[in-house]
Amino acid sequence: MGKERISSIPMSTDVGTIRNELLRVKEFKLMIEAQTSDFPENNFLDLSQELKLMEVQGYALDQEQIFRIYQVLLTVHKIFLFFQKEEGKNQELYPELYNLLKKLSFESILINEIKEVMDQDGKIRPDASPELTRIRKFMQQRYRDLDARFRHGLNQYRKSGWLADEGESVRHGRRVLAVKSEHKRKIKGIIHDESSTGRTAFIEPEDVLSINNDIFESQQEEKREIYRILKELSARIRPFLPKLRNYQKLMGRFDYIRAKAFLALDLNATMPFVVSERKIVLHEARHPLLWLLNHTAGKETVPLTVDINIVDRILLISGPNAGGKSVAMKTIGLLQLMLQAGMLLPCAENSQIGVFQKVFVDIGDEQSLENDLSTYSSRLKNMKHFTENANAGTLILIDEFGSGTDPAFGGAMAEATLESLNKRFCYGVITTHYSNLKIFATNTKGIFNGAMSFDHTNLAPQYRLQVGKPGSSYAFELATKSELSPDLIEEAKKKVGDEYREFDELLSTLQTEKQQILQREAEIASKERKLDKLLEEYNAKTKKFDKKRRTMLLEAEQSALNTVGEINKKFEAMVRKWNEDKGSKVQIKRIKEAVQKDKKRLQESIERHKEELYYKESDQDLKMGSYVTLRNGTEPGKVLELRKNKAIVEFGQMKTNVPIKELTVVEMVKKKQHRPAGSSYSHIAKITDFTSSLDIRGKRRDEAIREVEQFIDKALIVSVPQVKIIHGIGDGILGRAVRDLIKGIRQVASIRFEEPEYGGNGISIVDFE
Repeated sequence: MGKERISSIPMSTDVGTIRNELLRVKEFKLMIEAQTSDFPENNFLDLSQELKLMEVQGYALDQEQIFRIYQVLLTVHKIFLFFQKEEGKNQELYPELYNLLKKLSFESILINEIKEVMDQDGKIRPDASPELTRIRKFMQQRYRDLDARFRHGLNQYRKSGWLADEGESVRHGRRVLAVKSEHKRKIKGIIHDESSTGRTAFIEPEDVLSINNDIFESQQEEKREIYRILKELSARIRPFLPKLRNYQKLMGRFDYIRAKAFLALDLNATMPFVVSERKIVLHEARHPLLWLLNHTAGKETVPLTVDINIVDRILLISGPNAGGKSVAMKTIGLLQLMLQAGMLLPCAENSQIGVFQKVFVDIGDEQSLENDLSTYSSRLKNMKHFTENANAGTLILIDEFGSGTDPAFGGAMAEATLESLNKRFCYGVITTHYSNLKIFATNTKGIFNGAMSFDHTNLAPQYRLQVGKPGSSYAFELATKSELSPDLIEEAKKKVGDEYREFDELLSTLQTEKQQILQREAEIASKERKLDKLLEEYNAKTKKFDKKRRTMLLEAEQSALNTVGEINKKFEAMVRKWNEDKGSKVQIKRIKEAVQKDKKRLQESIERHKEELYYKESDQDLKMGSYVTLRNGTEPGKVLELRKNKAIVEFGQMKTNVPIKELTVVEMVKKKQHRPAGSSYSHIAKITDFTSSLDIRGKRRDEAIREVEQFIDKALIVSVPQVKIIHGIGDGILGRAVRDLIKGIRQVASIRFEEPEYGGNGISIVDFE
């Protein structure tokens, strides 16, 4: 049924009808992709013959025909159950598919009527009627009698040596003995047959004749009873003939939609926007047959993007031979017809396509000896039809427009025809090599040029449509690639007029420049995407840092609050002691001692804080071996070398090139090695423990990024002005990841690579604000 429907597939011109059909195919495709659907897949049988016979009053369908109806009813019942289960969940998931049957009802009585007569294998049940039950019981008894009597005779004659090797057989539906020819007169009965050699006679023994006769008569009675049962069953089914026709149509419709859905899966097809205005806006479109062929062969199919609308209605495609002009035109035309046939399209979902009332096509060679038509004559005949019948609702597809005759006359005729079609406001896609048509399209509203791109370096087509300018045929370039004689090619160039050659060269140059512009636009778009990503990461990092800052402030305030609380407690205790001792000298002494103790502890803390800095500014001149800090920094480094206005300074394990004016000479002092456990001055400890360089070479990206984040957080806490991150060069992935992370931190003033002689692109220097 699905095949019959597809063989005469309807082309709809109604936007609503097309949209609904596309939605049904899309829903069925989703159902297949879900792989959890229990929608039936089998027994989509064609009952046309059975339904036609049932129209005859009194006609009895045979056993097989009724069983086919039974199988179809079971399938239809499963379809109804599919949309009814789980409180109609599938009705919500697949609403357009459900609309196909929601006005129908399923008659379970039909299944029950057939089940009373047939079993699941399509055989007549023994209890289909009381008479059939009686007949079959009698037959079973006579079969047992026959078997007992036959075995008795078989054993007796075998002992006598009268039987052939096989002993027994069946002839004409009756059980017989296989008797050797020389003994056939010794056994009374009827000879039914002889072997081809004449050595064996097949005899029905006289003593089983009556039993076989009873069985034969019972078999005839059984047939008559089964016919009667089937006739009555057919009569009970006949009133439901309209229902069965509806079920038949429903199954044919589902089979048809399912075929479209499976094709959509093969094509990786989607549902575009179906719009009321006439336009063809395709993104990433692929010719379905070409895509299937290339996909099977593991090749890439170059997608097509095009915009045909009310302003630019007729696309004129030019370019090299075998460059993809005809494929582009056929892709557009075929996808338009697929849409109006209710099929999903191999293109991006954001494509937009309108509906056309007519599609006129002139592709290929239609020359005919019978009709006395040459190639060009057949084309002129088509053009006559097009120019007389085209209108604003027409899509025209013409391949190699104007070919088949003298180029001068063919080009002129094609231009006049194109002008006529344009005045009729029709839409179309036309391919050509004629320069006059390219110029006409450039200067005429409603018509726009398109060219198939060409790789000038490798002299090979790229099969990509570029809209907005005409394309060169690249005849001389392709001739060069074909290794044609250079002298011959040069001679051909001379024979071509200067004006034509210059025009073709101009087209070639324009195409090259456009390719460069498109490449630049792609690079800019890529950078914009990276920038958006960096901004997103920056915002995320800023939020993270602000959260950390608020947490640190909260902890500091809490610590200060605790300190104030402790001081307050001490003060209150002192006051109580003062009151208790009435200001005794002993208590005054104790208070003084406590105050002196706290003072001493604070002084030691201040000295320890100073010692933690372990350097002080110096009046000495800058020289090799001097200790220095950056002007706004705290990390000391050692000068290794002086070069004009710059110095090479070693900070920790890193060497860097720093302008001399940015350095301050310092004098190093001895650093304390011990610190009281649990000291409240952990911030100073972080300063002394912090190293302004981090080496992440050889680490995985995620691990390295975590370490860099922790490293930057510490650097911000201890307020160092600059840090270095050693990530190595390698393939650049780790370095890019680090730089992308750093650029998203608000407190970073700049990030740059180290000087080439000190590590270059393998080290990133980070300056903080």
